[in-house]
Amino acid sequence: MKCHRRIKSMRLATLFLFFTFLIILTLPMHSSFADETQLNDSTIILTDSTIETVGDSLAAAVTSESGENDFVYPMSPERKDKLISYSRFTNIWRFASFFIGIAFLLIVLFSKLSARFRLWANAISKNKILEYSIYIILFTLFMYLINLPVDYYRNFLIEHEYGFSNQTAGEWFGEGLKGLGLELFFSVIIISILYRLINKTKKWWLYFAIGAIPFMVFIFIIAPVVITPMFNEFKPLQDKELATEMTALAEKAGIHNPDIYKVDGFKQSNKINAYFIGMFGTKRIVLYDTIIKNFTTDELKFVMAHEIGHYIKNHIWYGLFSAVLMIFVICWSMNKLLHKIIGRYRDKFGFDRLGNIASLPLVMLFISIFSFITQPVTNGFSRIMEYQADRFGLELSGVTDEVAVTAFDKLSVYNLSDPDPADIIEFWFYSHPTLKKRMANVREIYKEIN
Repeated sequence: MKCHRRIKSMRLATLFLFFTFLIILTLPMHSSFADETQLNDSTIILTDSTIETVGDSLAAAVTSESGENDFVYPMSPERKDKLISYSRFTNIWRFASFFIGIAFLLIVLFSKLSARFRLWANAISKNKILEYSIYIILFTLFMYLINLPVDYYRNFLIEHEYGFSNQTAGEWFGEGLKGLGLELFFSVIIISILYRLINKTKKWWLYFAIGAIPFMVFIFIIAPVVITPMFNEFKPLQDKELATEMTALAEKAGIHNPDIYKVDGFKQSNKINAYFIGMFGTKRIVLYDTIIKNFTTDELKFVMAHEIGHYIKNHIWYGLFSAVLMIFVICWSMNKLLHKIIGRYRDKFGFDRLGNIASLPLVMLFISIFSFITQPVTNGFSRIMEYQADRFGLELSGVTDEVAVTAFDKLSVYNLSDPDPADIIEFWFYSHPTLKKRMANVREIYKEIN
């Protein structure tokens, strides 16, 4: 699946860090079993890239004596109605969140608030690095506050309404502050470097894009061991029998002494997922406690084999390559277009050149629009890799097609994932094929290999 939780909040202008934002526009830092476009919650964890018809058997939620949400499989009519409602809301929100984010950035630009932030920063310090840092902090905090009500509605209230979130308001807010701290830390460093380059050389876009390569590799490496543990607890599988089965599966694929972890995803959400993350010595497969609880051993073997498929087929490296390519294109395009836009609207913006740190909202606006327009291309490549991982998973695990179909079916039930959305929704927003198509695909593969 994608990074443990993709940055799902509305903060288009304060994205965790500039490089990370560009990476997310292309492919997630991890590959996942479930389409994480369906895994919306308030947790901001750097782990995305992603792993994300159902027949009539979907399922009803009940509450156990422990207070945890369990699901009766297959699904009740009430649960199916909730799935339809949640899917409808999610599809509307995909568009609404984009336009709300754009509106916030335009307000900051045309109100000249960004220019004021820069003047305040300059009044505090004439040192350019300090000026950049102060501006970035002011801008990030403002965008955090202006987005907070929207973020709270989508990622806390809605997730509670549909029975997903297990967090209190305090826990949700606390994790949001952790994410904000990470945004500030990385943004100050990376955006300061960006603007220093813009002011030093006309080829800033080239040097910045080249510099992104080692930085992205670094982020891919440290994410599993530094960033994700800030939000969740990761433990080696305690179930000896299950651990033996999963290890044998990895050994069969040529992966010796695999790192397989269980994450306490339930503390945030009832949704299920699994993902592959990391590079070199930090590679690992992570299973949510919710998926371990609700899937059979054979279903988990298929999920595990799917994740191994992402590793064996070098999908993380393909994702890295596509991210680098996207960064080159975005930086080159910004260099060509933003100077002209600033020249035309400089009186309305309150700044007259790209090298002015006050142009940051314009940079974020450009990236947001560019990513929205091009995401059908990046998602299309991602869906191809998911099909490849599904095939590999079926072949390696040795389970029947019905086991795989049931796993997809449960994914739809527990995550309220629409198994058969409109074609335009899949084309534009889905990093994974629809569950209906994945089910049909594994049935065809099973016939082919048997």
